[in-house]
Amino acid sequence: MPSTTKHILRVSYLGLLLLSGCATTTQTAQQLEIFFSPEQVSLNVEQQRKVQQFFEDNPYHQLAAYIAPANLNNPFDSLLQSQKRMQAINKISSAKNIPLRTEFAPKQQPDTVLLKRL
Repeated sequence: MPSTTKHILRVSYLGLLLLSGCATTTQTAQQLEIFFSPEQVSLNVEQQRKVQQFFEDNPYHQLAAYIAPANLNNPFDSLLQSQKRMQAINKISSAKNIPLRTEFAPKQQPDTVLLKRL
């Protein structure tokens, strides 16, 4: 094979590597859904890790938390349970100085919190 052809192949290969490297950059998650057991009021270790990672991946974006009611028989207890869960998430966002808009989402799946980038 002539040296010119080898050179063209090398340059083409390098160009392809550069393009594929640029195309495979990682995207940050735009939302995180957290599932709670009905009696759970705080975040477990894995949930804390995921929430912290979500906040680290989205430090300069507007974020919202949509909190569903807990799946309890008493509606008042259900709201209190949801509030305690939200306090656990707010504690992490406050520690990282990340403002978080919170909204009650009664039609969302019970026992969930959805963190979302706006």
